[in-house]
Amino acid sequence: MADVKITVKPNGPYRVEGVVDLVDPAGNNFPKSEVAFSLCRCGHSNTKPLCDKSHARLGFQAEATAPVVETAPEPASEVTTTTKLEE
Repeated sequence: MADVKITVKPNGPYRVEGVVDLVDPAGNNFPKSEVAFSLCRCGHSNTKPLCDKSHARLGFQAEATAPVVETAPEPASEVTTTTKLEE
């Protein structure tokens, strides 16, 4: 499968880069773009599911950032010491 990248644009659409099939509920393909296309995120596009830049006209705002996964620090390695007792 080819590489596909979907980017959430600030206050805008989902930008899809790569060769993918965009299919309606009946199984019909939307016209293909070999490079990239944008999917509506604001809900006001007249060409849904494709973006027609209505978000800019309407002042659509939405934060969308990937969650940052906190990683636990590595536990300190256990240090074992032995003491030789005098006889």
